[in-house]
Amino acid sequence: MTDTTRANQPSGLAGLWRQIRHIHPGLVLATLDLIGLGIASYLSYEELTGGQLVCPRGTVLGGCQTVANSPYSRPFFHVPVAVYGVFLSITLFCLAIYWWRTNNYRILLAHYGLSLVGVLFEGWFQFAQIFLIGAVCIWCESYGISLILRFLIALWVYLRTPKPGAVSAEELA
Repeated sequence: MTDTTRANQPSGLAGLWRQIRHIHPGLVLATLDLIGLGIASYLSYEELTGGQLVCPRGTVLGGCQTVANSPYSRPFFHVPVAVYGVFLSITLFCLAIYWWRTNNYRILLAHYGLSLVGVLFEGWFQFAQIFLIGAVCIWCESYGISLILRFLIALWVYLRTPKPGAVSAEELA
C-alpha cells in the first residue's frame, strides 16, 4: 500500500463506522436471525430429545432446566416454545434475505410485524419465567435479546424511510 492510498483510507473507529454504515440492514437482520435460529435449534433439540441444557449453575440465569420442565415452556399443543422460535427465525431469515435482495418495503414490514409478535410473546415469556416459574434461562434470554434487536433494527429502518416505496436501502445509510 502506498502512502497516498493510506492517506485516503479512513482510520480507526471512524473508518470502521463508515464501513458498517454501508452494510445493508437486511444482512444485519439475517445475521441476527441466524443467531436466533442457532439458539432456538439447540433448545429445541435438547427439549425434544430429553437432554440436559448446558446452563451456568448458581447464577440468576441458571434455571434453564427448571424453565424447560415448566408447563409454561410448552404453551400450545405441548410443543416447546423453542420449536416456535426455530420456525420464527427461519421465516424472519428468509424475509431478511428477500428484503436485502429486492428492497421491497412490504417485506421489511412483514419482518417488522413478525418480530413484533415475537417480542410480545417474549414479554409474556419473561413474565412467566420471573413470576410464574421462578427461574430464568440464559438461552431464552439470549434468544430474546436477538429477537428484540431484530425488532429494533426493523423499526429503525421503518422510521427512517420517508416514502416507503421510493427509497432504497442504500439511501438509508
